[in-house]
Parts: sequence; C-alpha cells; structure tokens
Amino acid sequence: MAINYTADDFDGDSHVGASQALARLREGNRIYVEALDHERDLSPERILDLFENGQQPFATVITCSDSRVVPEHVFMAGLGELFVIRVAGNVVGPIEAASAAYACEHLHTSLLLVLGHTHCGAIKAALDGERGDVAAVTDRIAEVVADAADPYEASVLNVQAALAELREQPVLRRLEEAGALSLAGAVYHTHCGVVDFLEG
Repeated sequence: MAINYTADDFDGDSHVGASQALARLREGNRIYVEALDHERDLSPERILDLFENGQQPFATVITCSDSRVVPEHVFMAGLGELFVIRVAGNVVGPIEAASAAYACEHLHTSLLLVLGHTHCGAIKAALDGERGDVAAVTDRIAEVVADAADPYEASVLNVQAALAELREQPVLRRLEEAGALSLAGAVYHTHCGVVDFLEG
C-alpha cells in the first residue's frame, strides 16, 4: 500500500522513529522506481541551513561504493536526510562500525540500514575466489557467502553478516536493546531500481 507524503514529511530536521524512517525509505524507493516527480530541498538555502544548524538525518545507510547504488537517489532523499557510509561490498569493519555508531548515538538516527545490491563486483570476486588487491574485501565476503545457491542469496547473506557485525558493537547493541535503534537490511536490484527490504 502506497503512503502519500507531503513535502513536510521529508523535513530532514525531523527526528523520526525507526518504523517511520523505514516507511519513508520504502516510499522514496517507490517514487524512484515509478520515476515520479518529487520535491527535495537541494537549494542554497538548505545548504546554508545545514551548515549553520547541523545535520539531523532520519536514517543511517551502509552500502556499497558501486556507482549505480546511490541511496540519496534510490530513496529520493534530499540534503541532510541520510547519513551514508559507503564501502566496497558493504562490508563492515572497525571504521564503518565507528561511523555508524557516531550517526546513531550522536546524530540520533533511529534506523540503521545495510543496503546490498545485485550484480555486486565484490561478491562476484568473492564467489570466484579472486584475491589480489581486493582480498581485504573479498576474503571477508567469501567467509559468509560460501554456501550461497546464487548471487542474490549471496547478497542477502552478505547484508546479514554486516548486520551481525554491527550488533557486536557495544554502542549499537545498547541503543538497540534500549529501543532507540532498529537495524534493517535490504537489497537493491541494479537492473530495475527496486529495493527488497529483508524481513527479520
């Protein structure tokens, strides 16, 4: 069921709960896929406002560095609305975890989303056993996708592994246990733009 939002619902300065943040991401992806017109504030005034008053994003997203996967576009978000952490293969190491902890604890985002994608070069390299210069990424992925039946399942397993890694971080675990943070996973389809939000 589609939710009809107004421009006010996308105010980047509003702190929202995790369920509303997830609903906004779902609706943003629906608009993106249907190529509907949208109004997001990218104005010089918005830039100045963010400079003077700071950022208050409604969600934190960890995703792949792949140039086809741009969360601000995929979810039709404007300036200051998403705190995005990008790394090849959307793997989570100490730097990514620390960045997520900063966003969730200090910027108070109540939703932390790990966004994988189909046709991921890092996952393909891991499944093919490639090492070389990309071993720091592919070795981590290979550990968790070795039993995958197909590349899509590998993407899902990789997202789930990143979520498990994030839940090992004391700050994030404390926030989740206190009900101040929800973690979620999703997979972006590079051939059509649709995001599958993973359950559980």
